[in-house]
Amino acid sequence: MSDYRTGFVSILGLPNAGKSTLVNALIGEKIAAVSGLPQTTRDRINAILSGEDFQIVLVDLPGLVDATDKLNEALRQNVVDGLEGVDCVVHLVDVTMADPVGEDARDVLNVLTTPVIFVASKVDAAPAGFSVEAFARNHDIDLSRYAGVRAVSSIEARGLSELVETIRDFMPEGPPLYDPDDLTDRDLRFLAAEIIREKVFHFTHQEVPYSTAVEIDDFKERKRGKWYVAASIHIERDSQKGVVIGKGGAMLKRISQAARADIEKLCDTPVFLELHVKVTKNWRKNDARLREFGYKRK
Repeated sequence: MSDYRTGFVSILGLPNAGKSTLVNALIGEKIAAVSGLPQTTRDRINAILSGEDFQIVLVDLPGLVDATDKLNEALRQNVVDGLEGVDCVVHLVDVTMADPVGEDARDVLNVLTTPVIFVASKVDAAPAGFSVEAFARNHDIDLSRYAGVRAVSSIEARGLSELVETIRDFMPEGPPLYDPDDLTDRDLRFLAAEIIREKVFHFTHQEVPYSTAVEIDDFKERKRGKWYVAASIHIERDSQKGVVIGKGGAMLKRISQAARADIEKLCDTPVFLELHVKVTKNWRKNDARLREFGYKRK
């Protein structure tokens, strides 16, 4: 393929900067979990964007967080690992944040030798007449150290094609690494677990999300009839179990119905979803559990 370009780009930013929303907007499908809460993305998710003359593998990294427990230590390591071996990095900055970069991100950026593209995110929420240059000056951001500068609104799909063109310029020439019809290198089990976890985040708000892990216990694809998916929602305390289940099972039913609808869309087939809630005490501080749930490399 003449002048065909293929490569990897990592998306770096603070929690809730809009990284997963951007990935989903670029792909045109819901690949990464999204909520209004930070720390929605916990593991690297590779989304595959294919065009006529390019294939870009987007690495959606967890947000940079303080290493307050073993889970956050694993998340920080996932960020570091995800920045290695890529062809460029998108530094996504939420223009609505008071401190849109953060010291941790600055430290990471200072040691990166990979080309970095500065991307102002959520510009739909910015005041009229928004300017990336003025925003950078106001927040002590040196745009000259970046290899490119863009502004986007994932919600309104503004600036996305221009961003893709900029990323493509940093991709090396080479054939596609994946089937152009593929949207991610993750399997359906992983994506189903992410959908369920997202719904727990969405419906329980601040009460239990960071103590939640989802494990797929069974995933049966059937030629006839509904596919069968069984999953366990792991939380850390008995009191949280009551929140997730709700009075008379109402909350768990809401989570299940919403998750099932998204899983059916993902799999393009009817699905029977069975959810169980389990108390796994202090799993965020347990290395074995973190490996079991996929947050630490085995």
